[in-house]
Amino acid sequence: MQDEITNSAVAVVKFIAYYIIWSFVLFNLGRMSLLVVTLGQYPRGLDAQRHVNQISLAGILVLVLAWSAITVYNNTLGVHA
Repeated sequence: MQDEITNSAVAVVKFIAYYIIWSFVLFNLGRMSLLVVTLGQYPRGLDAQRHVNQISLAGILVLVLAWSAITVYNNTLGVHA
């Protein structure tokens, strides 16, 4: 009985993490960045619904590029301890 409750709780946490992180944060970050890069042309309408995973991957790419830019700045021009 305890294993079933634990498995159910883990499944709920995974679902919430997937929905909040992948489907909301990364999707919207990717969508905003693609709209900026393409000057409002992509993704619009049905393209946003058809290409959810690709748009979320673009959001991951934006996060990685921002993180890389911050680390390069801190290692070259930032405060040295």
